[in-house]
Amino acid sequence: MHFANDLGTGRHLEHACARLQDAAVELETVLARLPGDEQADLHEAIGSIMETLQLIASAHARLEPPIAAD
Repeated sequence: MHFANDLGTGRHLEHACARLQDAAVELETVLARLPGDEQADLHEAIGSIMETLQLIASAHARLEPPIAAD
């Protein structure tokens, strides 16, 4: 039963990652159109998204069942 909960949580984390990646791509598109002096906030937002993605990936990795040794 616990494993089933982990799978559901894992799927939610994967969906969250996909949405964050889409947001980062959108922000990068907007960033390319802004003058240099107006880019700082978007750079910070993209950096925050990347940090969040790393945290989610770490949490997701802890949910993965251990691989059995041969």
